[in-house]
Amino acid sequence: MKHTDVLIIGAGPVGLTLACELARRDISFRIIERANAAPQGSRAKALQPRSLEILNDLGIAEELMAMGTTELPYRKFAGNQLLGETPRTGFPRNDTRYPKTLLLPQPAVENALRNKLQHLGGKVEWATELTTFTQDANGIICQLESPNSKQDLNCTYMVACDGGKSATRKKLGINFVGETHQQEQLWVGDVTVAGLKPDAWYNWLSPVYGIAFALFPFKNSNTWQLQAVVPPNPDGDVPTPTLEAFNQLFKERTQMEGVTFTGSTWQSVYRVNVRRAETYRVGNAFIAGDAAHVHSIAGGMGMNTGIQDAYNLGWKLAAVIKGYADDQLLNTYEEERIPIADWLLETTSQRQKVMMAGATSGKSGFESLGSADTTQLKLNYRENSLNGASIITISGLQAGDRAPDVQLTDGEWLSEYLRGTEWKMLLLGVEVHVQLPAWVRLIKKQDEALINAYGLTEGAVLIRPDGYIALIGGIAQVQAYLTSGFTS
Repeated sequence: MKHTDVLIIGAGPVGLTLACELARRDISFRIIERANAAPQGSRAKALQPRSLEILNDLGIAEELMAMGTTELPYRKFAGNQLLGETPRTGFPRNDTRYPKTLLLPQPAVENALRNKLQHLGGKVEWATELTTFTQDANGIICQLESPNSKQDLNCTYMVACDGGKSATRKKLGINFVGETHQQEQLWVGDVTVAGLKPDAWYNWLSPVYGIAFALFPFKNSNTWQLQAVVPPNPDGDVPTPTLEAFNQLFKERTQMEGVTFTGSTWQSVYRVNVRRAETYRVGNAFIAGDAAHVHSIAGGMGMNTGIQDAYNLGWKLAAVIKGYADDQLLNTYEEERIPIADWLLETTSQRQKVMMAGATSGKSGFESLGSADTTQLKLNYRENSLNGASIITISGLQAGDRAPDVQLTDGEWLSEYLRGTEWKMLLLGVEVHVQLPAWVRLIKKQDEALINAYGLTEGAVLIRPDGYIALIGGIAQVQAYLTSGFTS
């Protein structure tokens, strides 16, 4: 029977991020996808600043930045009457090189991740499905099926990244608690548009539908993403959209002449679900991304939270597999990520209400969704068990916080030094020889901008592989923490 350390089910952005994390740590894995090829529908279309930092660590953020946009304004209409235009505002901050949300379609993100995975020596196994599995003391025995073969596979760990309808989650017996908002359904799709200039995010507001129609143009493409609220019939159903139906609905709701949709490559019905898995782990099987949490699209954080799930889990799996930490480290995955999911569900539900209230009043639309929270830079693990005894610096930084990025006085960014799979010990104001494990990299940067950002003139900051602070204190404290057996 073939063996691999980790089986990843699902090759969307979550599964691909996890595969890249394992590949660059030399962990054996297989990543399978039941679809025959990568889907091309735009689906998610936003990368938040925290996700861009993760993709920068993987070396693909700048490539994606060139493909998307951060500045597209909101253009609002009521019927065929222009209400005005609102610039897309960000939340200026100096602790990241990516302060703004990047807008680009999900397939572009997935393609960049697949290319990175290939560069790292991995590949997706298309048209391959996990049919059954059993767990025992020797690992997980999986049955895989593809069009021309069936095979048994033994894996030590399994991670389901197979979406909101995750068959793996259901087979694991994990409850998916929450609700479906049957009255909140949208037509979505990708269309080519004649008669509109692709220089804004177009929104048609309505006191009846809220978002009567929305069209978003993608950079360097003739494709636009379409969204329109469509009330269900008495049975709770919404008809399947077509190109003809898109054109008819647009004409009815906007009364605009000279605008037509000339083609459509993807059409779907989106239903608002707000659900979270009760647990993220059953034995050696884990779930991540939409398999673990689904929510309103308001705020554009679903793909991002899934990428961050994978980034949290990847280094922990590698640490245990390599013997740097015991299995208890893997319990911190759901300890740290479930509170983030709860925050996500609450925040996106609130944003949805704000968006719809603004749209029905005619005063606002998608621009009401932005908040400092949606950057996901402030999310932290302050209350979690991986944190060592730590001081709070004069800038308010403490264990569990994301390690701030900062532009140094020579123009370089700290993130250039924080890249890579190791732990990092950032040493400030101390010139001593430090003995560290091979998996910890020492960074000495006596820089005024760095001291100001971290609020620490002398001491050590221990930074985990996923960019969160484990401890702030003296060198002896850091060394004691590194030998405590909790981490790698």
